[in-house]
Amino acid sequence: MITIHGTGCCLMDFLYPKTDFSVPAFTAKLSRQAGDGGLGIGKLVFAEDFERFVNAPYESALREIAGGAPSYNLGGPAVVSLVHAAQVLGDRAAVSFYGSRGADKTGDLVEEALSRAGFVPRGQAGPADYILKRCPGLTPRTDVLSDPNYHDGHGERTFINLIGAAGRFSRADLDSTGDFFDASVITFGGTALTPLIHDGITELLRRAKKRGALTMVNLVYDYRSELAAPGKKWKLGARDDAYGFIDLLVADRDEALKTSGCPSEGEAAGWFLDKGCGAAVITSGTRPLHFAAGKGIFSPLSPGILPVSKGIDRELAAHPERRGDTTGCGDNFAGGLIAGLVEQLARTVPGKLDLREACIPGVVAGGYACFTLGGVFYEKHPGEKRELLAPFIEEYKKELR
Repeated sequence: MITIHGTGCCLMDFLYPKTDFSVPAFTAKLSRQAGDGGLGIGKLVFAEDFERFVNAPYESALREIAGGAPSYNLGGPAVVSLVHAAQVLGDRAAVSFYGSRGADKTGDLVEEALSRAGFVPRGQAGPADYILKRCPGLTPRTDVLSDPNYHDGHGERTFINLIGAAGRFSRADLDSTGDFFDASVITFGGTALTPLIHDGITELLRRAKKRGALTMVNLVYDYRSELAAPGKKWKLGARDDAYGFIDLLVADRDEALKTSGCPSEGEAAGWFLDKGCGAAVITSGTRPLHFAAGKGIFSPLSPGILPVSKGIDRELAAHPERRGDTTGCGDNFAGGLIAGLVEQLARTVPGKLDLREACIPGVVAGGYACFTLGGVFYEKHPGEKRELLAPFIEEYKKELR
């Protein structure tokens, strides 16, 4: 059986789906210059920096701009992508998540959500499991402010993040599990929000490749780097040296441009390949994604684009009552990409995988996340999400033809 191990950002999202980005209370809290701690549309700020920016207690500033009482859902690029992959792959893969939590109620909510998503604590029987090390500090959380009317009704959001216990989670914690590197596929998601993992990612990737694993890195906005050097290029690895150990790099447009230093998605994809990545995929919200593959697990593929799913757009337009928010779209895209990669591994040897084909379930998974509040869809029965996605995937393939 193919095994998938992943680490990185796992937290609880507190969702405010009726925020209005146009009101004065919100616009007054928008960033004025890079790295100043103000809010950014589609971007993340740290809670401590935001509190300094507004010069007011965090909770009171949040009440001024948030739309009503929040709902909550499991979040984080690492865990959400793995939940999606586990749901659609079922018993065709064994999925494990490795992360951290604090000794607080939010940590209990994270474990309850993992259980609802089909994950069991390590040591219990189940197709998907997790290890959450208790580290000093509060359990990581993100307040997600969503305006469904922004961007001509497509919606957009902004994030305020508390790193908390994730700031203490380290490579030593991964080593203590004894088996993190024993996997067919190893994923690193949103590690900029797990600082000690992010700073040591080159060595972690090197070890994964040495053990024969395929590696995937799913970036998140690197607010730490932006604070340290506003407007400057971000590094991946202490010396920008992680790329040669990455089989597949996934980023959104802002993350790709800031990490590569390039002015466009196509140039960024080429830069990542030139630095040693096997393949790169760059999403851009409702606009087409860019992809390219060089030498590695995928067959070489010239730079290309794929549109979003028109079928999902039509469904959302016809049934606005089904609309959730855009939280987790990128994370579910990454999960669909993991699933597409694993499904190909069952029938094709590394070196001949088709990156464009792997992106197809990712595009649909990312779009389908708009039907839920938050990034995680909780199944009523195993296989439900795969069943719901299947007709949209077939329709999307027809659109591409």
